[in-house]
Amino acid sequence: MGSAGPVAFEQLIALNDEMAALVRAGIPLERGLAEMGRDLPGRAGRLAEMLAGRMSAGESLQQILASQPQAFPPVWRAVVEAGLRSGRLSVALESLSATARRVSELRKMVGAALLYPLVVLALAYAMFVFAATHFAPVTLGAYEDLTGGSDWFLAGLVWLGQTAQWWAVWLPLVMAILLGVWWHRSRRAAWSPPPGKARGPSRWLSPASAIGTVLRDERMAAFAELLSLLLEQRVPLQQALVLAADASGDAAIRQAARKMADRLQQGDVLARREDLPPGFPPLLGWLLASGAQQPELSRMLSRTAATYRERAARAAVWTSVYLPIALTVLVGGTATLVQGLVTFVPVWKLLYDLTRQVY
Repeated sequence: MGSAGPVAFEQLIALNDEMAALVRAGIPLERGLAEMGRDLPGRAGRLAEMLAGRMSAGESLQQILASQPQAFPPVWRAVVEAGLRSGRLSVALESLSATARRVSELRKMVGAALLYPLVVLALAYAMFVFAATHFAPVTLGAYEDLTGGSDWFLAGLVWLGQTAQWWAVWLPLVMAILLGVWWHRSRRAAWSPPPGKARGPSRWLSPASAIGTVLRDERMAAFAELLSLLLEQRVPLQQALVLAADASGDAAIRQAARKMADRLQQGDVLARREDLPPGFPPLLGWLLASGAQQPELSRMLSRTAATYRERAARAAVWTSVYLPIALTVLVGGTATLVQGLVTFVPVWKLLYDLTRQVY
């Protein structure tokens, strides 16, 4: 059976949740996925049917995912592998669903927060175009007639109005395209995060932003949770680090975990926090450097994962409350300032120069 093609973000969340429920209920995946394929719409349903058919033919879930890399995001494949290795596939899938659902909720918050500022910005832009094409020429003519001179500010506005055919439509169109690209890229942030430092539209998802903080904490929680499950099943630490880091979806942790695994493989002892590579979370680094045995370390990592989840929830609440206010003040205030300058400065300048001529 061929590939079902790449699956959309929301559909993969639904597929992920359904698979977690099947595993937790003890229903064989091949039978449950076959039933699910008839209920789920679109590519998610076709993927479920494809998985069910190939698993019924004797292939393992790991073999199927390895042969269909284009159909599933790398993070999802890593989560499944980590879940199978730990024997807790349902917990691993639910951990990823929690992160993906948090991303989806944040996107809705940001969308709602952007709505009012975008309306204000559109109205302010329309008023600016009107001022440059109609108000400025009339004001400049009155200024020249009454004062006998010209004004550089009004002359610049008139020039903008004369060239409006080149920018009045194209500028908002380009901005709308950039906003759409950012919105599309942010939808897949949980599955395919951009490597390295965020640039352009992805800067909203960088760790420096409130949204990035929520996403980062959710990924840290997933990493700690999966690492705890793997260590609980006696998976060697160097292997567990790589598996959990790949499943977390965080590029910085992935690089740091591989460096740690290489050093552990060579027999190095990570006894101090300074021995850990840069980019590794300080709290998790302290736990790994504490020298705890795997059962005890597994329990501490599980509690740490819960702490990260709580931090992400608090940051999400903060974002939902203060982000709309900040965007409204920033966009609305800037638009009001620019419109005020464009409208009132020419009038004030005209009255001021007329007053000087009287004296």
